[in-house]
Amino acid sequence: MNDNKDLTIFLHVPKTGGTTLNSIFIRQYQESAFHNHDTYDRQIIPLSELNQEQKAFIRAVAGHHYYGVHELFNKSFQYFTMLRHPVDRVLSLYFYLKESNYPGYEWMKEMTIEEFVQTPSEAQNNQTGLLCGYSMVPNVKIAKKRIDAFEIVGITERFDESLFLLKKAFNWENIEYVKHNITKSRLSKREIPAEVISLILQNNEMDLEIYEYARGLLERKLKLLSKQEKGELKHFLKTQNRKFSKE
Repeated sequence: MNDNKDLTIFLHVPKTGGTTLNSIFIRQYQESAFHNHDTYDRQIIPLSELNQEQKAFIRAVAGHHYYGVHELFNKSFQYFTMLRHPVDRVLSLYFYLKESNYPGYEWMKEMTIEEFVQTPSEAQNNQTGLLCGYSMVPNVKIAKKRIDAFEIVGITERFDESLFLLKKAFNWENIEYVKHNITKSRLSKREIPAEVISLILQNNEMDLEIYEYARGLLERKLKLLSKQEKGELKHFLKTQNRKFSKE
């Protein structure tokens, strides 16, 4: 574990590979030290309802939170997150919500994807909004400032490289994984009309900008790895590729 901070927060942006990543994150802590998506000690307890004794034990938080949850704790903190290209994320989100019984989304069950994208929701610059915070209007400048301050901002399309950097930053152990929460009914991007892709991009201009910004930072971090670390990463990538080629 990284001992420089008392609290590590995973800001889990929906449909960025976060469920898979969270399965690795949670392994690194004892159950009593982890608040996981409104669950603590096997009970449904939102962060805002934790008492001081419970907060004292918690060292890790994960959930679909806005930036700022650290303010509920009197501890030094560090964040990490994953971002995804907005077209892929919105498509995955739409088809996931359509096929699942996730509570609170009955309103979009009969919507076309065009209607969904044009309705103020998680389909419009949601990544920027989560980074900025609950009480703030989404703003690219603020989101980039958050990204610069986060310990690691991974990229879903470079999941294994991102995971390797997280392991290095936080001294994680046992980062082997299986893929979770895959949207089986999702159409591929090639099957989506060009006008729908354009519509998604029009409604996610800020998300695209911060995604490209974070992707550039990730690439630079990878280039700065030592020769030994690059060898370790190459071995890890080969191991993961062999495992998933058998699925």
